[in-house]
Amino acid sequence: MTTDNGPNSATILKDVVAYVDVWSSSKTENYSRPFIHQLQAMGAEVSKTFNKHVTHVVFKNGHQATWNKAKKTGVRLVSVLWVARCKDDGEHVDEELCQAINDEGNPAFKKKAHRCMQPRDTPERTPENDRRMKKKLDTMIRDLVPKSPFITDVSPYIIDEENGIVYSPSLKRSDAMAQRLQEMREKRENLSPTGRFYVCGRLSAVYSTLRTLVMTSMSTEKQNTVTQVVSALGGFSVVDEVCESTTHVVSGGNRRTLNILRGIARGCWILSFEWILWCLEQGQWIPEEPYELSDQFPAAPICRLQQHLSAGEHQQDLFLGHPAMFVSRDTQPPAHSLVELIQLCGGTVCKTVRQAGLCIGEYHGKRPEGSRIVSEQWVLGKNMYTGSQWQAWSPINK
Repeated sequence: MTTDNGPNSATILKDVVAYVDVWSSSKTENYSRPFIHQLQAMGAEVSKTFNKHVTHVVFKNGHQATWNKAKKTGVRLVSVLWVARCKDDGEHVDEELCQAINDEGNPAFKKKAHRCMQPRDTPERTPENDRRMKKKLDTMIRDLVPKSPFITDVSPYIIDEENGIVYSPSLKRSDAMAQRLQEMREKRENLSPTGRFYVCGRLSAVYSTLRTLVMTSMSTEKQNTVTQVVSALGGFSVVDEVCESTTHVVSGGNRRTLNILRGIARGCWILSFEWILWCLEQGQWIPEEPYELSDQFPAAPICRLQQHLSAGEHQQDLFLGHPAMFVSRDTQPPAHSLVELIQLCGGTVCKTVRQAGLCIGEYHGKRPEGSRIVSEQWVLGKNMYTGSQWQAWSPINK
């Protein structure tokens, strides 16, 4: 699979002139913008109007007039999945594989009219360009305490099998993505059957909290799409890091990140971004199994099934039976993240090196005779993902 940053990514769709008409199922939110950006990044020209030069229409819950004109003129009608497939595969994908669907034949949709609060060509009002909005926002910040935390950042650490731990600030989520989390609907509707059963087997704490979803290894455009789909379908809140209430981790790539590790250890669904696009296409949460990244992370379905079958919180046993571990202060990733993973996987963490049989990370002080020092990579080893037996120790020194 070609990556998004491949050498020819900017010319994949150089002969395409696209018109984008993508809306939420309620037809009140225009979702066209992220797909416009993706098309332009692949070299396509995006037209603001449906004119004679248009070769492709990206359509989802769009205007009936757009659909009728495309059918009449013979223009290619494609779904949002076509855009994603072209981007992920690094080539111009056959349009027949991702044809658009028009739901106007459904009586439930006939009465719905597109009612966007702003014309699509009008610049978005923001506190930076609208004085009244800025004043109102400042007042809200002073007077209101947010009911939910703000999304801050995805983990900037990548666990690379060959190069070890890599710090990649380029993966940090844009500040523009920070927004107040939306509370889950009181009625748990539009949840997939597998999701319902899965939640029943989680910690009792989940019952009194929101189901949460975590994004990892995603571009800003993909993050924006996930946020919009979650907002439209409900049932989740999007949070920054995997925690007790997290049931789904959606990945924009196959990188090994801390959130992937946390998700596997907690028995979460580890899913490809394509799941989000199909949920958008269907207008509801769909079963997760076809989109689980089991080939990339074979341990994920094993841990998920163990968690599901457990009456309470399932305890992973990768570190069960290992000596007590002391985590050095200056580790990458941070010590608290390593401590969390070790404990989630059945290990024991001690606060002082005198009690430890293993020291994680660089340590130059005195330690008990017979204790060993291992690198952070030992904790983040690839067998955490494969589900096979834990690798032999890789000591820094003896």
